Amino acid sequence: MANEIRDVLVVNLDSKKSTITDSLGLFTIEVKLGDIVRVSAVQYLTKDISISDTIFNESLIKVNLIENVINLKDVTVTPYNLTGRIDQDLNRLGLEPIVTSGSLDLPNTDLDVMSQSERLLIEADRGKYFNFYVIALTINTHKILNRLSGRTKSFEEMIVRDEIMDMEREVITKFSKQTLAESFDIPEANVDGFLTYCMSQNDFTTLSERANTIEIWAYLEKRSIEFKTREMVKE
Repeated sequence: MANEIRDVLVVNLDSKKSTITDSLGLFTIEVKLGDIVRVSAVQYLTKDISISDTIFNESLIKVNLIENVINLKDVTVTPYNLTGRIDQDLNRLGLEPIVTSGSLDLPNTDLDVMSQSERLLIEADRGKYFNFYVIALTINTHKILNRLSGRTKSFEEMIVRDEIMDMEREVITKFSKQTLAESFDIPEANVDGFLTYCMSQNDFTTLSERANTIEIWAYLEKRSIEFKTREMVKE
């Protein structure tokens, strides 16, 4: 594998054990004679390897993958009299540079954009409970009432839910539902339930802090065993 060799999924289709290649494209997986090992990634064509006597007796094997090239038909780039060469066509189009807050050197352009839930929480919980001045004491009734009514807590929970949903989308982006079903021996119809089960765990949100493909896969693999034991048995 010459390009993009990290994070390639390797699955033993017989034992359902799986792993992911490291930054050098190396991986280790347990097999026995006759097993089928599948190597798959978006950028390569899926390849199945049958563990023969020759392969089984080798301590190291080299897997050659074919790039997944999508051939497009001829494209007509009219009516703007384009050539298909980006360097020439940009000048022909006469596009104006995109104006952004960063290009204008405006302050605070490097700050992360807050979600709606985060803005609502700041609005509900802004300020101190009490403010002391030289001759007066003011009480922040807005902050206190939001706390007592549960409004602040509601916004805090909304932020946690947003983080969980973001993490779920990241998981689906990295691993398709078909991949999760085949790798963890879960019917594809139950994958949504499996993801919901993972999202209900207290440590699910910590995955977003790590954002490491290998750790995410290991977490899902561990939870899949629990899911099949506890949840699928109920069905």
